[in-house]
Amino acid sequence: MACRPFRNPIYAADIRQLGGVVSVHTDRDRCDGEPVFRVSHISGGGDVAFLSMPMMLEDHAAAAARVLAEFVDAREVKLLAP
Repeated sequence: MACRPFRNPIYAADIRQLGGVVSVHTDRDRCDGEPVFRVSHISGGGDVAFLSMPMMLEDHAAAAARVLAEFVDAREVKLLAP
């Protein structure tokens, strides 16, 4: 008997229970070395990780981190500057 080739759908209610930690990371642009910012999320169980595309403005990344933390019911963590 063959397996069915589809996955169960993922609903917003499933994602909201992830918990975990959300933070903003500072990185450098590969072309000109300018600072860029990325939002990361690691779930409470450690089995789901997310790293956003680079954002040029720190306040945009901070706002995105707040929204993501609220959506997945995670704790927002401020990282120390290098």
